[in-house]
Amino acid sequence: MYIKKKKSVSGRICWHKAIGYIVMLLLLLSSCNVKDNVKIEVYVAIDGSDANKGSLENPFNTVYKALDTVRELRQLGNETPAVIYLRAGRHQLHKTIVLGIEDGLAQTEQEIPDEAGAGQIRTPLLTFASYPGEEAILSSGVTISGWELLEERVEDLPENAVGKVWVTDMPNDLKKFNTLYDQKGRLKRAISKGFVPVKNGDKRTLYFPEGVLKNWENLSDVELKIRPNRAWMINMLPLEWVDDTNNVAKTSVTATYDLGKLPGWVHTEDGTQAWVENILGALDEPGEWVVNTVTGKLYLWPLNPASDGSPQGILAPTMSELVRVEGKIDYDGSADKAVQGIKFANLTFTHADRFAWTNDKNRVGWGVQHDWDLFDRPTAMLRLRGAENCQIIDCNFINSGGSAIRLDLHAQRNRIENCEMANLGEAGILLIGYGPGTKDVNHHNEVINNHIHHFSEITWHSPGIWAWQSGYNRIANNEVHHAGYSGILVTTRVTPNRDLNGEGGKTVRHHEINPEDKEGVIRTYENWLVREKYNHSRHNLVEYNDISHTVQLLSDGNAIYVSGTGKGNILRYNYIHDNLKHSFPSAIRCDDDQHETLIHGNILYNNYGFSAGIASKGINDITNNFIVAPITAPKWGYISLEWYQVTGSKIKKNIIVSHSNGGNPQAQRPRGPNRPGPIGFHPELISTDNDSNLYFHPTDPNWVTTYLENMRAAGLEKGSLFGNPLFKDYNNEDFRFKKGSPAFKLGIEELDVSKMGRLNKGQYVETN
Repeated sequence: MYIKKKKSVSGRICWHKAIGYIVMLLLLLSSCNVKDNVKIEVYVAIDGSDANKGSLENPFNTVYKALDTVRELRQLGNETPAVIYLRAGRHQLHKTIVLGIEDGLAQTEQEIPDEAGAGQIRTPLLTFASYPGEEAILSSGVTISGWELLEERVEDLPENAVGKVWVTDMPNDLKKFNTLYDQKGRLKRAISKGFVPVKNGDKRTLYFPEGVLKNWENLSDVELKIRPNRAWMINMLPLEWVDDTNNVAKTSVTATYDLGKLPGWVHTEDGTQAWVENILGALDEPGEWVVNTVTGKLYLWPLNPASDGSPQGILAPTMSELVRVEGKIDYDGSADKAVQGIKFANLTFTHADRFAWTNDKNRVGWGVQHDWDLFDRPTAMLRLRGAENCQIIDCNFINSGGSAIRLDLHAQRNRIENCEMANLGEAGILLIGYGPGTKDVNHHNEVINNHIHHFSEITWHSPGIWAWQSGYNRIANNEVHHAGYSGILVTTRVTPNRDLNGEGGKTVRHHEINPEDKEGVIRTYENWLVREKYNHSRHNLVEYNDISHTVQLLSDGNAIYVSGTGKGNILRYNYIHDNLKHSFPSAIRCDDDQHETLIHGNILYNNYGFSAGIASKGINDITNNFIVAPITAPKWGYISLEWYQVTGSKIKKNIIVSHSNGGNPQAQRPRGPNRPGPIGFHPELISTDNDSNLYFHPTDPNWVTTYLENMRAAGLEKGSLFGNPLFKDYNNEDFRFKKGSPAFKLGIEELDVSKMGRLNKGQYVETN
């Protein structure tokens, strides 16, 4: 018997919904007439609904819905520019927003500029922006509630914390997180008192003082924070096991260097170098927290409690990357296809997690110079991975566990301008191209007029701005301050013969490198010329930046650091001042395997500089720089030529106003006996083009007499002078010359500090 099936009720409802959705799209199209070329405007509000039309009066509730709507309009033929306006408030993201080629402009070939910088940027096709006059916040934080006062002392909890710590269950869908936030910012995870390893271990073995570590029930939640036997970095290492009888522990991830004592010359805050994080025994002050994924409990001593003393406004992050703009990456090949024409304006990004080391597969060999960051990983809130003609303008990146912005792999003609980046666990801006090889596609970007401060608060080595394997960028008029380590980096520092498990070894594109170029790698100028074509951090223009208060937590860092790059980098007209820590070695350093860099017109004022003012390892030019009123006489020289050949380096028209203790005006520093260099290639001042410098000591008129006599006997420094440069008022940052200054006679260019740093500076408010 045949029975005719009835159409289901649910089917009719779905059809009605589809009709309604098409009507909504047609309404949007009617307000965005394609023929009239009127841009699409879609609105999102935290009190909106995704069942709305997405208009100003009836906004959507989520960015995801708004983006889907724009994409559907594109499919219906609307090719006009679109703006997704976010109304005021915190827009919580539950997954990374991924923008692809279909969201941007049509692919076109653009002429690559000869000079550094982005050149002409195309008008964006898609813009995400706060509604005018409002602040929209993109956050991955989920609300943590259900707090109960922990009235009884639990095992390990310090006595002073009893009756002050609150506890709640972790959300079911949140397995682990490394940072936590309240309404005022990032909270500090409980951290133990510092200690020093009792003896040297290997890269996974720690020998610790008695009682410092124990075999906690949630051992996989506990991280060892340690400076591993080097001055320039810190590692965050999860623990695998602890033997508290023999006082030895094993980490589940390999450290960058052996877990042993720091060399004696390395500066520390209090003599310690290692700590343990996320243990109840260290939860001893307001604002600290601990998570136990075994029991599913979160403990917190509130820093900004509600009236009843309970935690309020607590957020846990769900991801490390909030937004990713991603093209089609031809990783092993030569031709990527980039997303074009996306803009972000007047938005605040916050509450992202730190991308933690969890296994060696994703860590070993994938570090970017000394593991200061990881290659091609989601460590930043906003990431451009295969992008051109994109803009990030007037945005804020604050209170997060990782970095602010990454421009990864293929990145060209992008601009980051007028943004603030503050209270970050890691870096400000990373421009990270492909590893050494022939593929050179990360270049011609602009980083302009940004305020980057109080970063590297968790991983202390993270820089403010870093161009690694990235060239022809213009990094200008940025203000960078309060860093655990360095301010601005331009580096590659990975040679073609690097072992796969060595620093950056897996980033090397071996199939693109001539086999003979891997043979006999040695740090000489001649061998650098052979390898330079693989080092793509070249012709960067770092100018008019204001950099202060760097190298506050580690040692052997610099305000500006250039190392192992290609040719033609220019560091000019930067104001480097008030770097006050004893751990600060030099303001500007051209480090190992660095050549053909111009250091010109920089003002170095009121810096510590235990090693040098400007240090150069290689053939680099140092011209028209002012080194004024240092806090100490540097150990080596105000200008120090170090370790390698410097033949032909220009050192001209510099002004050095010495410390009262004098010191060497210029120095040649050979490698130590335990670090032999290539025979015959030690630095020699007499091999430089050295003249027309101005020296002055505030009380000793004979400070440079012997030095100048020796240099003149070698045919150098014949026109150089001793004399007061007669700055107008350097104590008030006016380094222009008074009438009669001997600098005029020497042809020294006058420098104006008012042009350095952010344009239209606002008053800076100190952040705790």
